[in-house]
Amino acid sequence: MDEELEFEENNVQEGPFHIEVDLYETGDYSRLLVVPSNDNFVVVHNDEHLCTLAHVCEEPDCWQQEDGMLDDEMVEKIGEAIKSYTV
Repeated sequence: MDEELEFEENNVQEGPFHIEVDLYETGDYSRLLVVPSNDNFVVVHNDEHLCTLAHVCEEPDCWQQEDGMLDDEMVEKIGEAIKSYTV
């Protein structure tokens, strides 16, 4: 019975999903594939690994890049898009 309660409390998306983000601030949105993996989110762009993000705190909402070479602003932008999809 305890296992069922733990599963219900876990709000992490189970399967892959897509988000759209203006990566280059040009007004053109890129479609990114997001694959949840344990507590992380693997982000793929044009069939290539872009980064792996972890949601590390709620207030303020903050994301940490576990793998990848994105600047902090891009990490927050992608993190916000992931959170808006998973909530």
